[in-house]
Amino acid sequence: MTRGYTVVNIYFDGCAVAAIATLVLALIVRKLTKGRNNALFLCFCVIILLLSFADRKSLSYERIPNIPIFLEINRYVFKYAYFLLLGIVIPTFFLYLCSYIGIWHKIKDVESMFLWWAVPLGGYLIILLQNMFTGNLFYIDDSEKYVETSYISIFYLIFFYFLILCFVTIIRYRHLLGRIKSIALGLLVLMNAFALYIQVMSEWFRISSFALAIMAISIAIMIQRPEEMMDYVVGLQNYNAFLHTVRTNFSSGAPKIYLFIRFVNSRSLRSSLGLDNYLVLLENISGKIERMCRISGLRSDNFYLNIGAFAIAGDVDMYEHILDAGRVIAAYLLEPIKIKQMEVMLDARVCLVHCPDDISNEASLLNFANSFHTKLPDERRVIVLSKIAKTKDFKVRSEMDMIISRGIQNRNFEMYYQPIYSIKEDKFVSAEALIRLNDEVYGFVSPALFIPAAEQSGAIHEIGDYVIEDVCRFVGSEEFRNSGLEYVEINLSVAQCIEADLFEKIDAYMKKYGVEPHQINLEITETAVDYDPETTDKNIDKLSQAGIPFSLDDYGTGYSNIKRVVSLPLSIVKLDKTLVDEMDTPLMWIVISNTVRMLKRMNKKILVEGIEDKRALIRFMEIGCDYIQGFYFSKPLPKNEFLDFLTKNN
Repeated sequence: MTRGYTVVNIYFDGCAVAAIATLVLALIVRKLTKGRNNALFLCFCVIILLLSFADRKSLSYERIPNIPIFLEINRYVFKYAYFLLLGIVIPTFFLYLCSYIGIWHKIKDVESMFLWWAVPLGGYLIILLQNMFTGNLFYIDDSEKYVETSYISIFYLIFFYFLILCFVTIIRYRHLLGRIKSIALGLLVLMNAFALYIQVMSEWFRISSFALAIMAISIAIMIQRPEEMMDYVVGLQNYNAFLHTVRTNFSSGAPKIYLFIRFVNSRSLRSSLGLDNYLVLLENISGKIERMCRISGLRSDNFYLNIGAFAIAGDVDMYEHILDAGRVIAAYLLEPIKIKQMEVMLDARVCLVHCPDDISNEASLLNFANSFHTKLPDERRVIVLSKIAKTKDFKVRSEMDMIISRGIQNRNFEMYYQPIYSIKEDKFVSAEALIRLNDEVYGFVSPALFIPAAEQSGAIHEIGDYVIEDVCRFVGSEEFRNSGLEYVEINLSVAQCIEADLFEKIDAYMKKYGVEPHQINLEITETAVDYDPETTDKNIDKLSQAGIPFSLDDYGTGYSNIKRVVSLPLSIVKLDKTLVDEMDTPLMWIVISNTVRMLKRMNKKILVEGIEDKRALIRFMEIGCDYIQGFYFSKPLPKNEFLDFLTKNN
């Protein structure tokens, strides 16, 4: 090789060293090295960096005329390093490719891996090692010059073999990669094959290191894109990375273990701590999760999924390690966490899922990751999904959307009525309408389960329409006119309060069934009022001007805003059962008594919920309450039983 071409090749290698060194530094500084994909990609880049450096150093000695023996030996050493790194660079890329595609579980097949990967690589390394004793590939001759024999082509053939293996893998699993990525990776592999072909066929150009550098940079830009897969604040892989992992695992059929962690009180923590302190909390927790995974001997991909949710993904052979890590994490989350001068308590749920045994498809797993905390029992431990999946409670929680949809379609909903007693009139004058769901598969489903689920899915609007129409149908019936009732209370959800056509909807139902405005009473909560005050106020004003009275429900459970209570057109304020439960606490009784006195002076009627015994009845009668509701008189009853109750007791 002439010195002119040597200089050109040194420049090629120098560019490769500079480019890959910059890429490696960026990956490390920006902490884009977490997770198996990122770790293997970093390893691939480091090998290219060392390969390019070794090639550059060995070429630099060719420029020296009458090179001394010690420099020739140095050249010989760098040649060994070059061929060693050349032999492992593409096998490492193959491992990265398998991990990225999601077929890592396939390379754990020992026989297949031994035949296709380990034997060629082992043969390459053995051939390189034996050259130290035989010199049949390259050596320093008697004139102290470095010499390569024709057998050196064996190295390049094995290099070509691994490139072919990578290309075949890309073609075979192109459906997992997608069209664009398959074409990009295929072209990069072919480019390296062509570069090595030029290097083998011509002694003038040594561009394989440069081609590998282009390959690594192209993958970083087009394929790996580590900057899009990391959450820099928390320091873990982000939801995009999690989504890619889930998709590749299910597409390739790879079994996987997932540990999901979610803080139910994440939103309230963010509000109370402030954004800066909340981010410090997340950073501390993510660091703790990673340390616990390392302590448990767990090789995993760790993700932050936003809104206080984390996920740990590992191979099935790491099941026990993931379970151990989960137990340690769950125990840690039970303890208060110090953030500056504050102690924070987390309301956490931790669940272990085996895919595809527990959850068999991508959409179901992603849905589970977003909502699993609503489906689990309220326990502060690692819940293994397979152990609770067959219980009725979990099935009901998991299929709640379908149960609600079936309930709407098959009219499985039914209105119950709980009578309300008037102290002044000494009889039952009204009732609260309460919706119940009796599913044909699971039987009675608690409103505490289906109402929040309906609010989250949006089905609450259809359920709310059903309630309003069914109650109006009842109030407009002959049965109601003969019952002696004055009105029925209807609960409005938060979602209903902000409906733009709420007034028109209620007005239409009232006209359809001949209901007078004073015959229904709409119950709202402080939460509903504060959610969207502008829209809610408009709806309340329209309905109130039409003559429909309002009650404030669950008073005493939220952050009661007296100004809001004064400004709203409320006829009745309903004291929540939690106040009744605290009536024997002296200080709380002072609060209750004075609250009733204050509301009475504001000309509000007082209804007490949750009265279950005569002693409570008497105490609240004595402080001037107007209405009583609770199990002392009756539980909520179906319409016909409720009418029978009124006939017997009024």
